Amino acid sequence: MEHRLNLFVSRTIDIEKKNLILYADDDTDDRSWVSEACKILNCSLNINFVENGRQVVDYLKTRVSHLPSLIVLDLNMPEMDGRETLQYLKSNSCYKKIPVAIVSTSGNTIDKEVCKRLGASIYITKPNVHAGWQGIIRQLEPFITE
Repeated sequence: MEHRLNLFVSRTIDIEKKNLILYADDDTDDRSWVSEACKILNCSLNINFVENGRQVVDYLKTRVSHLPSLIVLDLNMPEMDGRETLQYLKSNSCYKKIPVAIVSTSGNTIDKEVCKRLGASIYITKPNVHAGWQGIIRQLEPFITE
């Protein structure tokens, strides 16, 4: 079985849905660590990185036939934060069945409760160490359609 990691910028088109993750985080280090963790784990995931919730919405509107298996959101992003994006996704009939994971530096109980109430499938606190990102990828894998 061939394992590959394809990293795309937000302008990528014509990707199959299988193993497609739309990952929104404005922190370039975090995006790099996600990519490195996938390489270390030998994951065959297609990850499209965007930097904010507005780009998530734009991405989804322009790729209706290529929706992701999973959307990952950071909470604190410019333009449209993770809470606003989650609320938009779960109130839209086209996107509400796509699992959404929140990956944030906030371990605040209120943030976790709000995200759960808004429809997040999982809430994960970002690790303090680089190696911890492998654990994040492992926690996200069950939400990705094979």
